Amino acid sequence: MEIRTYREWETKGDLLPLMEQAFGWPFDPLEFEKTIKLDPRLRNGCVGFCAVNKGEVLGYVGVMDLATRTVDGKTKKVGGIYGVATLPGHTRRGICTALLNQAHKYFIERDYRFSFLTTSPTLAAYVLYEKLGYFDVTSFPGVYKLKEKTERRKTSEREKVSKLDFDRMLEIYDEYVKSRTGFVVRDKAYMKMLIKTHEIAAKECITTQKGYVIFKKEKKQARIRELIAQNRKEMNRLIGLVEEKAQNVVYGRAVLDPTLRQVYESRGFSALGTGHGVLMVKELTDDASFNEAYGDRFYMSVLDHF
Repeated sequence: MEIRTYREWETKGDLLPLMEQAFGWPFDPLEFEKTIKLDPRLRNGCVGFCAVNKGEVLGYVGVMDLATRTVDGKTKKVGGIYGVATLPGHTRRGICTALLNQAHKYFIERDYRFSFLTTSPTLAAYVLYEKLGYFDVTSFPGVYKLKEKTERRKTSEREKVSKLDFDRMLEIYDEYVKSRTGFVVRDKAYMKMLIKTHEIAAKECITTQKGYVIFKKEKKQARIRELIAQNRKEMNRLIGLVEEKAQNVVYGRAVLDPTLRQVYESRGFSALGTGHGVLMVKELTDDASFNEAYGDRFYMSVLDHF
């Protein structure tokens, strides 16, 4: 078995069976290439590593370059792991271990002190990650509400959105996360990437002077993807606006802000203390300490999942 980078592998369509079996992702190399060029977390790196035997791709581990803010206010790059997969019939042969070790070596060569990934303790891979030195940073609790009334209010002209105001959204976001660490480094290009890769429509984003909410209408449900606001009053207002657009169910995932969680609860939402999803980290060097680098103010949004 040999390990080659994604960029080195010529017949990238060979990844289709692997990705479809692992994630239900009908992998399209041409579309993925567009994502690579758009995503600042991918475009300047090797994208990932493929385990190959006799011309067949047996496994894959994706790598990202992630920007984080540390407790001293500095921006530090770290490694991100995504798309860990092994072809059926080839599991438990050390393929993913070899690929992850290669990814860690790659990160160390780029002077990254940490490697992050998102997963779930319910998955078999979670045990592997623990064996390789990863530990939990945070889980992703959710909030859920079943509406008692289904009447809907007609949207006023002022609430209709004609375009996404990236500059205003960034101003609101930067103010919201100024005292936080973690995946809180964004610029206009990053915002545009999030909008594109998460297929966020202007009609599913409400921006006010003191906050914004990005949501997804799914039949009679509304899923809140990101809610950023400067105070409780504005949080409450934005949640209410999304509730008015949903007929039956409103829910959100990865609600890490305790103040926002309290506002949800005050509106009758059930709030989980933990969630199935978790963020894990591995300290790549002997002098690396997650607690010293990020303290207890680590934050990320569900839109920052990878």
